[in-house]
Amino acid sequence: MIYLKSILVGISVAVAASVLYVLAVFVLPLLLPFLLSRVTGTGGMAAASFSSGPVLVIALVAFAAGFYWQFRRASRTRRRAG
Repeated sequence: MIYLKSILVGISVAVAASVLYVLAVFVLPLLLPFLLSRVTGTGGMAAASFSSGPVLVIALVAFAAGFYWQFRRASRTRRRAG
């Protein structure tokens, strides 16, 4: 059960980290010039792109960190109870 919970936490952290990365790299560069043009009244143009390589690396690192954190937390709790 410890492994299953650790895997689920790892997957959740990986998805969250990937979504945050995509938002930071893709959405913000498109949104900020639009907001600035609305505030200043000037026109503007924006473009954004990202590749899947960094997203996969971030997801893998986040999965490993989430898995390790949950596994260590659960194993410590199990040792104290037992």
